[in-house]
Amino acid sequence: MNALRQYVPNLITFTTLACGMSSIALAIEGHLNLAGVLILAGYLLDAIDGGVARQLDVSSAFGTQLDSLVDIIIFGGAGSVLVWQHLSETSLIRWPYWISGVFFVLACAYRLARFNLYTDDTKQMESLGLTASTSGAFIALAVLADRAFEHHLFPDWTFPLLLVIIALLMVSRIRFPELHVILRRRRMSLAILSTSLIAAYWLTPQLVWFGLTTGYISFGVLRAGFRQIP
Repeated sequence: MNALRQYVPNLITFTTLACGMSSIALAIEGHLNLAGVLILAGYLLDAIDGGVARQLDVSSAFGTQLDSLVDIIIFGGAGSVLVWQHLSETSLIRWPYWISGVFFVLACAYRLARFNLYTDDTKQMESLGLTASTSGAFIALAVLADRAFEHHLFPDWTFPLLLVIIALLMVSRIRFPELHVILRRRRMSLAILSTSLIAAYWLTPQLVWFGLTTGYISFGVLRAGFRQIP
């Protein structure tokens, strides 16, 4: 039994990979809502595999590299394909979407490679640049929120712009607080959760989640800006 537990985190990571590949296939077939949901499922799985590895005391270099490779596929590749397919019927010129999608994947790969090589005492408290997982989830939520309304929320040109902005945040040196650090503040977490549930009833869960993620990203950017003020 003790020997088997070392495979548990990698099994979670491989499940995340399965979500990513399935998302790409479903997006190509036109099932965009389910494709987006699978990216979010991968996001949640990615959030727990490292914690499971540390809890079981089976962290390894192999697991770290595997996690990064999987993240490129599900958050970089699947996220870009989801946006591409979401905009497949647009009347605008297509090449900006393709360029922004490729740029997003490249930034994702760079961010993950830097993370694997970066060593810092604050690594568990803050991330240097927006994480690939949060970036992919944000893009998926933007598509799902847009599709939740008949007349859509965002104009088509918003999506390539979002891809470029999020890509730049991934490769930036802006420090974002790790989500598990924020969640440790139980009163604030419960207040946010309660408010979100109420808001989701009147709006949609995907729009509320998108709003929360936007708030988290904005907080990191604004905090970095205030730190530059002498």
